[in-house]
Amino acid sequence: MLKLSNTKIWLKPLLILVAVSIGIFGILRGIDFLLIREGVHPFAVLYSTDIGNLTNTLSGLGEVIVAILGIEITVIAIIVQLAANKYSSKIMDLFVGDRFNVAVISLYVITSINTVLVVNTINERSLNYFSITFTLVLIILSLLFVIPHFNYIFNFLRPENFLAYVSRSALNKLENMPGELKGILKTKRKTKEDIDFIGDIALNSVFQGDRAVTILSLTSLREILVDYFTIKSNLPKEWFRITDEEKIDPDFSSYSEFVLSHIEKEKIYLERKILSLYEVIFNNSKTKLRDVASGVLLNTQLITIEAVRWGDKGAIENCLKYFNSYLRASIRDKDPRSAFNTLEHYRIIAEEMLSKFPEIVEKISVYFKYYGQEANKNQVLFILETAAHDLCRINEIAHQKKVGNIKELLDLFLTVDEPAEAGEKELSAKEVSLIGVRIAQVKLAGYYLLHGEEELARVIFRDMQVEPLARIKKIEGIIFGTEQEEFWEVTPRGVNFYYIKPEARSALKQFFAWFS
Repeated sequence: MLKLSNTKIWLKPLLILVAVSIGIFGILRGIDFLLIREGVHPFAVLYSTDIGNLTNTLSGLGEVIVAILGIEITVIAIIVQLAANKYSSKIMDLFVGDRFNVAVISLYVITSINTVLVVNTINERSLNYFSITFTLVLIILSLLFVIPHFNYIFNFLRPENFLAYVSRSALNKLENMPGELKGILKTKRKTKEDIDFIGDIALNSVFQGDRAVTILSLTSLREILVDYFTIKSNLPKEWFRITDEEKIDPDFSSYSEFVLSHIEKEKIYLERKILSLYEVIFNNSKTKLRDVASGVLLNTQLITIEAVRWGDKGAIENCLKYFNSYLRASIRDKDPRSAFNTLEHYRIIAEEMLSKFPEIVEKISVYFKYYGQEANKNQVLFILETAAHDLCRINEIAHQKKVGNIKELLDLFLTVDEPAEAGEKELSAKEVSLIGVRIAQVKLAGYYLLHGEEELARVIFRDMQVEPLARIKKIEGIIFGTEQEEFWEVTPRGVNFYYIKPEARSALKQFFAWFS
């Protein structure tokens, strides 16, 4: 036995169609009655006086409409099911819920019913010419709508269109949040379904190697979150509470009560929801679809910058945790390229934060140091060196913005390198990375000297005095021997870390002279 909620799914549209069909037929019969009573027959000249011919023609047209309806349903069933298999089963729900699709299918059904009713009420005593004319108009409209409706279906099933549809749906729900608890929970559930739908499309597209659709999905999720920041402060407190339903959500089910309470306290439910999907996509694409993984990093960067703009520290801390998770996953899988790309987006965020949250940039510097050294321990080379050059850039921007904790940032930068073992005749691969760190520090010293900050450059000099003179000479040789600014391989950054501009080289001559 069907539940009442399932019965409503078919009973409500059935009653609506019956009511509309009978209503139209009743109105038509009423108009015909009035015209016949007044002896007015404006449409009589359009039709044959042979009742049998008129009835057969109209019956045949009714059969045509039924046949077209069958074709429509067949084509729709095939096309929509193929799209649902490729992307997500919820596409069926979207299609059925679309008003235009419902209107077109309803037009075919109502036209067919009306044709049957009109044909069976034609007689010689009272020819219902108005009903016949109206029925023919419905039949013509039904025929005209066939090709446009097919075009609409194909356009509707384009990923960019149904993703935009779902994104708008999610935002409309958030912007029109009801005040009562029941409505808030319903909105939360519906919003979660929309986000899960986009996430499913992204994951399925990753597994199918469809990069364009995956990146579209990532962008849609980011746009939802960016717009969400504009209304977040006005949302009721019940929205941010973690309910029992959320606790069994795949994106939250693995979290302890401590983590869930933290999410609730920091009001980062939606941020954690979307970034959890980002993390899954990143882990499944970083070695197979690198441009998709880069899309995850870029969108996470844009979300973080938006959180910085709104001053949402809870959202900022949440985004930083995900960047740290991206780094951890890259180091764990010994994937230096993903870590390399992650650090670049992470550094851009730090640069954006310097004006508003310089204290958080100190934490980011600690993270750079930690994951750089973790990479070195796990033999994921070049990451520590990359982290050092990114920290060099952060310190340069900090000086340009005249932040208050510039000395603290410099001290953190100078602790990135690990002491090299003295007495070795040949440099190990690990030591090569450490020399790269020293080169980054020397570059910063050159920047300071170029801008008249000799005391800051002296801090770097004193830190490097422990190095053997031979190593200092080697670093000097590398720097002055690098003439090419662009790196000689195709990389996302494209820059050669060892290159220093001519004006900074002149300043570095003074720096290296201090050692001798």
